[in-house]
Amino acid sequence: MKTQKHFLVLLYLFLPFISFSQGFLITPPKLEFDGKQLLISYDLINKSQTEQFYVWVEMEKKNGEPVGMKSISGDVGDNIKAGNNKQISWIPGKDSVFLNEMVFVEVKAEKYVKSFNKGSMILLSTAVPGLGQTKISKGKPYWLTGVAAYGALAGGFILHNKYIKTYDSYKIEEDPLIRNNLFNQAQKQMNLSNALIVSGAAIWVANLLWVAVTPDKYKPFQHIKLTVDQSAGPYKGTTLFSLKLTY
Repeated sequence: MKTQKHFLVLLYLFLPFISFSQGFLITPPKLEFDGKQLLISYDLINKSQTEQFYVWVEMEKKNGEPVGMKSISGDVGDNIKAGNNKQISWIPGKDSVFLNEMVFVEVKAEKYVKSFNKGSMILLSTAVPGLGQTKISKGKPYWLTGVAAYGALAGGFILHNKYIKTYDSYKIEEDPLIRNNLFNQAQKQMNLSNALIVSGAAIWVANLLWVAVTPDKYKPFQHIKLTVDQSAGPYKGTTLFSLKLTY
């Protein structure tokens, strides 16, 4: 039976990788290769333990040709926090990589930078629904949902005042037919008022939830998709709004 031995000569610089712009440090990696699996150990030093990093490994041959490392695992990729004794493993055979020459290995990292202040955006959307999303999206007209929310609430309060006046007229009216008409009118005004107020509040809550689930890190959005659905209400002339979460 024919056997094939694979040898890796692993080199790395003895100077640590430092990001002066982002203020963190990666120590020189410790490399161990047992003929089958490559283990890469390193420390990621940062003042804050809550910040997260994207970590990746670059390997290239002596002639500068890069080596593909697809089946890599461990403390690599998204959402890596600072700390000591980080470890990455790679089995070259899984990627059909067979080397018997000198290669260079380097561990690199990039700190996730928050693209916006979530607290500030929530405050903006609390004051005006959609304003926070407008700031996050760099000017898209999400503030129009604020117009809808204020309009629904204003219409609800106006109809509520009309309901009170109509009901007061009903209480002092002595003619039974007019009393009955006033009562029915007051009932409709109350129902429509409640529907508008609930709709306005739903839009408000939807916008706050939307901002709350939007990630504030510099990476593609992977948050829950939230939409507001509109449908006819149980009473004539009313509209209901519902929240829809898509996972």
